[in-house]
Amino acid sequence: FSGYQDGYTQLTVAIPNATSTAAISVTSTAGFPSSGYIIIDQEIISYTTTTATTFDGTITRGVFSTTKSSHAVNAYVSEAAAVTSTTSAGMRISTVISSNQITCTVPDTKIYFQNTGIYNIQFSTQLLNYTTNDDNVTVWFRKNGTDLSNSASIQQVPPKHGSSPGAVILALNFMDTFVAGDYVEIYWASTTGETVLATFPPGTSPTRPASPGTIVTVSFVSHT
Repeated sequence: FSGYQDGYTQLTVAIPNATSTAAISVTSTAGFPSSGYIIIDQEIISYTTTTATTFDGTITRGVFSTTKSSHAVNAYVSEAAAVTSTTSAGMRISTVISSNQITCTVPDTKIYFQNTGIYNIQFSTQLLNYTTNDDNVTVWFRKNGTDLSNSASIQQVPPKHGSSPGAVILALNFMDTFVAGDYVEIYWASTTGETVLATFPPGTSPTRPASPGTIVTVSFVSHT
């Protein structure tokens, strides 16, 4: 199994200034949550509803210590995920690249196993911190809704430098036994509630592909 979280699109109408809270018009909102956070240039914006081509409802500008600004037509809009300092959440998968007897009905956080065996789960996730303080992000695995013992890792995310966020990629793997019908999730938490999990859109000079916020690969190792 291979999948990722990769929400990105482009503005079809400019955001004219730093105070506008009008609906944000984009090419498509497919693959984005119905409410959540988006990154445009270096600004994170929250929204509470969507249509097929807009992020709308209550629009809050410059969240997570980012700076409000105007944004031009065709600027990339990418997905961000966040948790508060007292909550945790599963890492969402929005696209499945390949799947053979391991499934995820996207968009979802749950990966299901059709056959009993030992499996290796690998993932990487991109973390951004726009504040002036370090943050500790904890990532762990859950099986069938229960935390797996001794599966957590803690990553320090550095503060911003200039206007650029502190950024790290956390990557690791975990091996466990699953029976047919089991599912696994990758959960995360933030000490400050200010770090976001972020997708980077395609780049230029040089041309390069999009960088998903989370990439997950699950491989069968052996029968039990």
